[in-house]
Amino acid sequence: MNETESDDSCRESFNFTNSLGIKKQKFEQDGLMIKNEGKLSIFQKICFAVGGLPYQMCGNALGLFISPFLLEVSQIRPKQVSVILFSGRGWDAVTDPLIGFFVNRTNTRFGKLRPWILFPVPFAIFCYIMIWYVPDISRSSKTIWYLVFYCFFQTFLSCLHVPYTSLTMYLTPDQAERDSATGYRMVFEVLGVLLAAVIQGIMISIYGSTVNCDVTTLNLKSTTPFPYNDSSLISNNLNDDSDTNKLSEGYLISASIMSLIYLICCLTTFFGTKEMKDVITDHNKEFFKSFKSVFSHKSYITLLLAFLFNSLAVQLVQSNLALFCKYTVDAGDQYQYLIIVLLVSSILSLPLWQYLMIKLGKKTTYAVGLILLIPNLFVLLYIENTSNFKN
Repeated sequence: MNETESDDSCRESFNFTNSLGIKKQKFEQDGLMIKNEGKLSIFQKICFAVGGLPYQMCGNALGLFISPFLLEVSQIRPKQVSVILFSGRGWDAVTDPLIGFFVNRTNTRFGKLRPWILFPVPFAIFCYIMIWYVPDISRSSKTIWYLVFYCFFQTFLSCLHVPYTSLTMYLTPDQAERDSATGYRMVFEVLGVLLAAVIQGIMISIYGSTVNCDVTTLNLKSTTPFPYNDSSLISNNLNDDSDTNKLSEGYLISASIMSLIYLICCLTTFFGTKEMKDVITDHNKEFFKSFKSVFSHKSYITLLLAFLFNSLAVQLVQSNLALFCKYTVDAGDQYQYLIIVLLVSSILSLPLWQYLMIKLGKKTTYAVGLILLIPNLFVLLYIENTSNFKN
């Protein structure tokens, strides 16, 4: 970075600090902060925090259950399932910066960010329900169906998540209060993941989990779990259509319940929060100039790459965990309970990580978390196959 760019960054930082001070006085006058304390009320923090629940709830429901749903209920080939999931993730990587660009240029009487949290909700709900619907069409047409709705849902989910994560900076100029609001958000995000596992798990238990990949047709001499090029071992060995239809109905009901929660949370965040206006100004009016400006910061690139590979590892494990439990360790009927135990453990550990973040700093705490995660992922490689194959 040259001297001119450094001076510009210093001026922008100085202007940003002054802007926060002015907005703090305005918030105090409007009653959004307690006078002379600069604190947000608990009610406002909760209203903000519930906005993080839909992203985690729907995202983790897809991550944990979409693979077995597509394979066992929709009867799509494994290769096509991979195309759907990875194309959706790739599309999500494209839409995030585009949504951020448009959000940054939005100015309404409701604010810059809050309208984006509310207006995509009907479209997101529709696409989410369609993902869990099994159309009566050919297998190749189903692939297109799920790919289109999965990508559209990722787009509308970005319309929620990108402005919502930015909203933290627009709530208050007080750094301690922003950290506190983030703590509330983390609790509700973990609650969202827990709801995804509980709601889906209950529906699968009620409507039956009898739909199965018949492992008796596997080639026992093959070292691969699916020795054929298509999903014949899946589609030709389902118990019967009534089992499939029953389980499909359970998935649709759980999707409807989560869609209602999605709507309530977005409405709560929209009407229960206020945002400071014009806190951060981007002078680059063109998308590619803004894009270049963001990716010119070395620290941001380093953090982005770390987050990218961390997320990719977690998503790979998450998307295959249900199949791993069911067909490798023969514990498919215990899957939802395993997820609940994992999530409850995460909730109980939050105070510890919050304490470490305060004592060690965010960067060190993040590094410690990654170091502890790696050996846990390696453990999965050494769990023996306990499934009993019978001829």
